[in-house]
Amino acid sequence: MRAIIAILCLALLAACASIQELVARKPAPEAGFRYIDRLVEDSFELGEKWRQYKTDAGLFLGARAGVFRIDFSGRQYVWSQREGEFENVVIEAEAAQTSEYQHNAYGLACRLDAGNSGRGYFFLISGDGYASIRWSNGRSLEPIVSAAPSNHIRRGRASNRLRAVCIDDYLALWVNGEFVTDARDGRAARGAVGLAGVMNYAGARLTVDFDELKVWRAALDRRQP
Repeated sequence: MRAIIAILCLALLAACASIQELVARKPAPEAGFRYIDRLVEDSFELGEKWRQYKTDAGLFLGARAGVFRIDFSGRQYVWSQREGEFENVVIEAEAAQTSEYQHNAYGLACRLDAGNSGRGYFFLISGDGYASIRWSNGRSLEPIVSAAPSNHIRRGRASNRLRAVCIDDYLALWVNGEFVTDARDGRAARGAVGLAGVMNYAGARLTVDFDELKVWRAALDRRQP
């Protein structure tokens, strides 16, 4: 009996050690930030400051019923950007994904080329729970942080609150108030903010509605946010 109890105690200690190890491994942001002032608050009633598109091929990017909708099919990535250019910002928006096919991606963008070439930074999550930070050269999306699963992302047909941090060369993605990933990259210092959608399968459709977009001028802070 004593041997059994000893084995159980050892098992409990091992389990506690494993839990502590998992807690210790919880990712933390490399840098903190502070909000300075709010630059944009957009409820998309009209979306007149955004680039809007509608094609016979079924691509729709535009304001509808108080949200900004991205809706398209086919293997491609699309974006819409707001007029104006910013340097150091934090962007937040609510994103509601309603597609059946979950191997997709959607999210926020910063420092987009004013010429609408697509060049800039993209902060993406997917319907199946993955997150990444990517650079677009206007033709393809290159990983700065490769796609990895996150428990902070609500999967499937769900709404997620997204936060993209673009300050100096520091880039970070938060989802539903929780830090997910960050990186350093200095290829762009200024540009437009945007909304994006990505589909990886030619026969599938992505539909996502963005709402309550806010943009703050921000700065790095030694304190954690």
